[in-house]
Amino acid sequence: MPASKLARRWLPTPDKLAQIKGLAWLGHYLAPRPWLWVAHRRRVAWGVAVGLAVGVIPLPVQMLLAALAAVLLRCNVAAAVAATWLTNPFTLVPIWGFALWLGSWVMDPGAVTSTPAMLALDWLSPGTWWPAFVTWISAMGPAWAVGMPMAAVVLGAAAYAVTYVAWWGVIRFERWRRLRARTRASPPTNR
Repeated sequence: MPASKLARRWLPTPDKLAQIKGLAWLGHYLAPRPWLWVAHRRRVAWGVAVGLAVGVIPLPVQMLLAALAAVLLRCNVAAAVAATWLTNPFTLVPIWGFALWLGSWVMDPGAVTSTPAMLALDWLSPGTWWPAFVTWISAMGPAWAVGMPMAAVVLGAAAYAVTYVAWWGVIRFERWRRLRARTRASPPTNR
C-alpha cells in the first residue's frame, strides 16, 4: 500500500478534528488550508523535523508547540505532532546525553567531568537522590542548556533526511512493484 494511502487511512481528516473537543480549533483552521495536512513528501519530512526538534526540548506542551510551529512553517501538522512522540522516557536519556556532549564540545571539552559528589547516589537511601541530582545539574547545566537547542537542530535535520529518503524509497519500490506486475500481466509478444 502506498505511503500516502496509508497516511490517509490513519490520519484524521480536518472535519474529524473539528469534532474533537480540544482540537476543534485545529480542524477549523486546517480545513481551508489543505497544504498543512496533505501527505506530501517534503511537507511530511519537514513536519517530522519540526516535531522532533520541538520534542527534544523538555516542555510540558510539546504537541501544541509542534502544531503551532508546523502551522507557522507551513509543514505537515500531523507529522509534527506525531514526531514529538519520538521523545519518550526510553529515548530521553540518549537524547539528553547527546545534548550534553554537544554542549560540552562547544563550551569546553574538559569542563564537564563527573565528580565523586555527583556519583554519590545511594540507591538504598532515597534521601541522597535529590542532593546528588542538584549537584549533577549544577555541574552539567550550562553545557546541557547550550546543547539542547543544538541537539534539536541536529536531530531535526537527521529526521528530515531519514523521512525524505525513506519516502523516496517507498515511492521507488511501489513504482518497481507496479511495473513488475504489469510486465507479468502482459502476454509476451511473438515477432
